[in-house]
Amino acid sequence: MECQSLARAEALSAATALGGSPQVVREEPGILIIETEADPEALGNRLGLCHYVNEWLSSCGEGDVEDTAKGIDVMGPIRVRSTKIGERSLDLASTTRKVGAIIGKTRGVDLHRPATEIRVVFSEGAHFARVISSIDRSSFEERKNRYMPFVYPASLHPKYARALVNLTQMPVGGRLLDPFCGTGAILAEGSMIGLTAIGTDFSERMIEGSRKNLDHLKLSADLKLCDVGEIPHTVGRVDGIATDPPYGRSTSTDGEKIPELYRRSFDAFSTVLKSGARIAIVVPDVDLVRNQEGFRFLESHQLWVHRSLTRNFCVFESA
Repeated sequence: MECQSLARAEALSAATALGGSPQVVREEPGILIIETEADPEALGNRLGLCHYVNEWLSSCGEGDVEDTAKGIDVMGPIRVRSTKIGERSLDLASTTRKVGAIIGKTRGVDLHRPATEIRVVFSEGAHFARVISSIDRSSFEERKNRYMPFVYPASLHPKYARALVNLTQMPVGGRLLDPFCGTGAILAEGSMIGLTAIGTDFSERMIEGSRKNLDHLKLSADLKLCDVGEIPHTVGRVDGIATDPPYGRSTSTDGEKIPELYRRSFDAFSTVLKSGARIAIVVPDVDLVRNQEGFRFLESHQLWVHRSLTRNFCVFESA
């Protein structure tokens, strides 16, 4: 199940990365309305957990939808879609027909090639929006690790890897480091949104696996075989870090205890990040990383995976 707080944080972080200085206007379950100067199409191309990027037109109570529709002024012809958040009992087909008839009376209706697609979304209220961008969710499914040449258990789903990258708030062209690159999923998502991806791992098998997967996706990254403690000398300065480190199997840490591995990692991170740069990291327990010298803990978002695994998406800022 997706984590709404993570989706919200990703949207705000991506808008910030695009220079948008987002301000929250209103939020309800499944709905986030922001004021931002970020290019909405660029925002749609960057996000992993949202479904649509829309231009907000109006909001009203459930019983005022038809009256509100009369004031909607958009370019025609139009197409209307209605949807709901949660399990409420609503006649969405009826809403679509009524709103389409009201707006289409003066603007015209074209169900196949409309000039404007209007979405009516019911959450706590009813919200009218003009669709600008539809996130291609199927593309994330196609990049799941099971479909890659190099397969490894518990690899981060591409949509969550994309969200993790976005939490760093890095602009296009920035140098992104994943010091536990594993299957290359985080590097792939960073590369796809225009970041310079750099991956390290102490395992030669993982480095080669990342290379195979990135080649399969026709993407590139600078891959280096090294321990996390060696990244200051091997990689140099970076603009942000996004990573999903080992959770505890001794084979994945070469026998090192997890608290010590995380401590050494943050020591190394402090030397390669400038003040204000961000780390987005996934851990099984926030308390393992919450207090790190030289970093400010900003936020965490909990994603339940199954009974024995909860992923916490944590964000830190270099002091």
